[in-house]
Amino acid sequence: MQLDQELIVKGRSICRGIAIGKPFFLNRDDFTICETRIPAAHMQREIDRYRQALSYSRQDIKRLQKQLEIESAAEGILILEAQLEMLQDPLLTTEIEKEIKKNKKNVEFVFQQAILKFQERFKAIDNPFFAERFQDLQDLSRRIFSYLNESGNLSLDDVPPNSIVCAPELTASDAASAHGFCVGAFVTQSGGTTSHAAIVAKAKGIPYVTNVSLEILKEYAAHPMIVDGRTGKVIFNPSKETIREYELLKDRMHHQFKTLQQVTKWPTQTVDGYSIRLCANLDMTREIDLIHELGGEGIGLFRSEYIFLTSNEIPSEEIQFQIYSHLIKKMNGLPVVIRTFDIGGDKSFLNSAHIYEGHSSLNYGSTRFLLKEQTVFKTQLRAILRAGVNDNVSILFPMISTLSELNEAKRLLQEVRDELQIFHPVRIGCMIEIPSAALIVDHIAAECDFLSIGTNDLVQYTLAIDRCDQASHEFYETHDPCIIRLMKLVINEANKARIPVSVCGEIASDPRFTALLLGLGVQELSVAPRFLPIIKNAIRKASIVNAVQLAEKVLDMSTAQGIYEIIVSDYRKNFPDDLFYNRPLA
Repeated sequence: MQLDQELIVKGRSICRGIAIGKPFFLNRDDFTICETRIPAAHMQREIDRYRQALSYSRQDIKRLQKQLEIESAAEGILILEAQLEMLQDPLLTTEIEKEIKKNKKNVEFVFQQAILKFQERFKAIDNPFFAERFQDLQDLSRRIFSYLNESGNLSLDDVPPNSIVCAPELTASDAASAHGFCVGAFVTQSGGTTSHAAIVAKAKGIPYVTNVSLEILKEYAAHPMIVDGRTGKVIFNPSKETIREYELLKDRMHHQFKTLQQVTKWPTQTVDGYSIRLCANLDMTREIDLIHELGGEGIGLFRSEYIFLTSNEIPSEEIQFQIYSHLIKKMNGLPVVIRTFDIGGDKSFLNSAHIYEGHSSLNYGSTRFLLKEQTVFKTQLRAILRAGVNDNVSILFPMISTLSELNEAKRLLQEVRDELQIFHPVRIGCMIEIPSAALIVDHIAAECDFLSIGTNDLVQYTLAIDRCDQASHEFYETHDPCIIRLMKLVINEANKARIPVSVCGEIASDPRFTALLLGLGVQELSVAPRFLPIIKNAIRKASIVNAVQLAEKVLDMSTAQGIYEIIVSDYRKNFPDDLFYNRPLA
């Protein structure tokens, strides 16, 4: 390897954008923990040390939340709120103190043993939600250990300007503590697109590329580097010509993004007058102002399970009622779709893991779980119905696999309506995200007022690919022929039943696929708020006639690669100057 020459390495893009700077290595040295016996006279001092470490960690996280609020990175605030809740959990407070007294051992050793027990418990649970929860716990425990070892906090506050932060992996608090004027990009050896670190990086708009060898990063530690978050390329020791080229590209991308925001003022329709409803996916009510600002026409998906992240138990009916009422009121009469809890058995944060233990998420999740826990289900339905009476509010059931599940969910909904004496119609939808539901969609459509295609899980369960497993990400292809055909099947049957179909998965947020979705017959797209201007622009420059022709071509194709090439080619033809999703330098 010649270090004096330019080297281009291909990684996996997590967040788009361009950065030019010097590498800064985020070291994650493991703490050496010794087992020490504590005399009775020093026991209270040991407990006080632990309490102080928790207090300092709590202060750190609250400071990070304030920083995220200033940066309008609302997604990250809620993720860090989950860590604050962990700091209140008895398993990390009173139970640790009891163990210190009982075993008469130093707090570092007792705390480490507790974390190891949690690790074994979480490993036994086949559910990506809990995998992320354990990563949050590891992130938090590392912070606590740093204070117990008197090494201070673990933020990126002292990173020099124009730094490219390089690390084996990234945590949510790492991403949250990064200042945009100092941290130009993240480059890691491992990391997934759905990780909490990725969510925070996207919310802050920091380019992020993963799957880059740490050995190569260290080899070129003394050289400048360029991160191209559009293509996943990392350029080590770039030439002066390459640097000039990317500096110009970065300036042009910034100007293009500012210009793009102006499109939010115009109607969401194609050049030949075909109207589409463009809504937003919502995790927390703090983003509602952003939806209005960027021209969203409603909430196409409110992920109600995220309210678990700010509570150690399932919120009461009254708390849920307040959340939904606030949400509906702030939307000013625009349509709101509330998805019922899309999680199984999560009755609290740390001590809930045993509920799931031994149960695969395939067997015990979402609506299937709610049908077992009918009190939980009916409590949520009561809260939604009370908050949404006489408003434009719809209920969406997730992860339906059979018609009997849908009918049982509707039966329980009717019970709640009777109890509340609500007699006006309630709009009901079903998520199509499992192949079994897609194959009987004609029966499901007959029982619903609308359908929503969740492409993220539909790809996962159709292609038998764990979307959280970065080792198999190359096989996770939303544009595989079987996925496109399943989507068309769902749309055709929905059309026969005369009900609308929306798409709320990640494919809806990629403007290169907008024309294909329109051509397949999708009437509504629901995306993260930050993508509203990008997708509205793609809709306004599309022709429905050309979109239908594109869809017909794609439906005849036999490979994912062929479909991708024709879609990208069509996009480049219609958007030759787009710098974010075209790849002129690839």
